[in-house]
Amino acid sequence: MSYASVELLGRQQPRILVSPPRVSSAGQEAAELAESAGLVLDPWQRLALEEALGERADGSWAAYEVGLEVPRQNGKGSWIEARELAGLFLFGDRLIVHSAHLFKTAKEAFKRILQLIEGSSDLAREVRRVTWTHGSEGIELMSGQRLEFVARGRGSGRGL
Repeated sequence: MSYASVELLGRQQPRILVSPPRVSSAGQEAAELAESAGLVLDPWQRLALEEALGERADGSWAAYEVGLEVPRQNGKGSWIEARELAGLFLFGDRLIVHSAHLFKTAKEAFKRILQLIEGSSDLAREVRRVTWTHGSEGIELMSGQRLEFVARGRGSGRGL
């Protein structure tokens, strides 16, 4: 039995949802990209991408900031991975900084997204360099776009 066929428990719609008006969303494309890399999203994660990636008529993001309140171990990391993949491979984000409270958490996130990218030949061929240096883990694409992983601390990531 695959994970995708398991019946989900819990509420897939948020009790409270606030999002700015939008005319379209890049959420569907982001979810499809994630799934092409092997990351199957839950319905709530797809909904959160749809709302977070809402677009105004001029093409700019409808939301300046996005916040999710989700209990531990309920899929926030996968949602972030989907957004980071979309930033790198769909939206042309020049620099994405993934921060975590502890370095081991940031390194685990780095390993997880690298596994997704390397598992897709289409995404993997866009990678110029993977840096494994302790405290400077990151992925750079042929286009120069970067995804950097840091642990929050005094001065860490501030220059970025």
